[in-house]
Amino acid sequence: MTSAATSDRLPGHVTAIAVTFLVSCLGDGLAITALMLDFHDRGTGGTGIAALFAAMSVPAILLAGLAGRIADRHPAGRTLLPLGVALVAVCVLMSFARTVPLLVAGLAVLSGLMAVAGPVFVKAVLDASPGPLMSRAGARISMASSLGFLIGPAVGAVLMDAVGLRGVLLADAVTYLAVPLVALFLPRSAASAEAPESGGGAPPSGASGLLPGLRLLLRQAAEARIVVVGAVLTFTLQVTNVVEVYLVRDGYGASATVFGLVTMVWAGAQIIGTGGAGRALSERPTGRTATFTVLTVAVALLAIAVLDSLPGLFVLTVLAGAANGAFGVARQTALGRAIDPAGRGSAAAAHSAVLSTATVLALMSAGLVSTLVAPRTVYAVAGGVLLAALVAVHLYRPVRQEERPPARAARGRTTTPVPASPMD
Repeated sequence: MTSAATSDRLPGHVTAIAVTFLVSCLGDGLAITALMLDFHDRGTGGTGIAALFAAMSVPAILLAGLAGRIADRHPAGRTLLPLGVALVAVCVLMSFARTVPLLVAGLAVLSGLMAVAGPVFVKAVLDASPGPLMSRAGARISMASSLGFLIGPAVGAVLMDAVGLRGVLLADAVTYLAVPLVALFLPRSAASAEAPESGGGAPPSGASGLLPGLRLLLRQAAEARIVVVGAVLTFTLQVTNVVEVYLVRDGYGASATVFGLVTMVWAGAQIIGTGGAGRALSERPTGRTATFTVLTVAVALLAIAVLDSLPGLFVLTVLAGAANGAFGVARQTALGRAIDPAGRGSAAAAHSAVLSTATVLALMSAGLVSTLVAPRTVYAVAGGVLLAALVAVHLYRPVRQEERPPARAARGRTTTPVPASPMD
């Protein structure tokens, strides 16, 4: 017998994967913080730090096709076990590396393995959960990731002083044990918990990879608009992240502690926004929410550029962080309602490649911009670019027929599930 309480409960697979994301992202935060501190102490300068960020981002672009094919054609339970073992092994090997090139190469291999594992996790989450719960499932995964990256850097800095780089990398290897462990609890078959709906959200028979995934993301106008605006949002926020330290330290003359608090406030607000949107959007359309949240971020960036108040900066950071978290859930849900289960892996990999490309371009631009333009000007331009993107893609339009929210299940009955989205 089906009850209302049961229908509102997320499957155990989602909770297990969320815990895995929390632990592994915490480990990633440990490792990248320790590597940045180590490279700084070695005197590698900006080139070494740039190489680290490139090693984290580029593999997701280069391996998107392979990742999509693996996610769509092989069950998660069989794929994640060898990937998890490989992640642990690479971390252990990195702990014995001595030179900067070897450490960067090891990080690139780790990022490549995670670029393959990410779409597999996404497809596993979406296939395990009924349609009405997809926004909540995506929100739970995003919250776990954000929490891991919030805690990881702080712990990594402490561990770096206590046990050094080798100890931190070995701790990262321990966190990656969560990946093969969760693989043991995932189904070994590729069966989905929901029936595919007919329409344009499925790839051609046998087609998977980067290009089919991009076609799925861009095939319908509403979904194409939200993907494009999301890429612009990622680009602008990455650029402002680079100049934020100059705004806080030089513009306001604040301490390093204040800068750390601003960063923590952003992450905390993002978690709150993600959680709130996860519950709110399970029964609602996403178009207006996506537009409103991007507009909120744009206005907050423009206000930061104009206002000269440190308390105001914290308030605007909370506002923008919460809106950014909510937009992520809205984007996930909108894409998921248009993508057939057979193409989820390719769509997730393609989406990751799009966002990674935006990140790489932003980091390349930010290094030059930060030396030529004042931080407040960067924030003003970023806010203006976001507003221009909203206007250019005409995102704010009436909800399309295919983006209707799932109907609430009646007691004793089940509803036709609505596919959910690739996560960022």
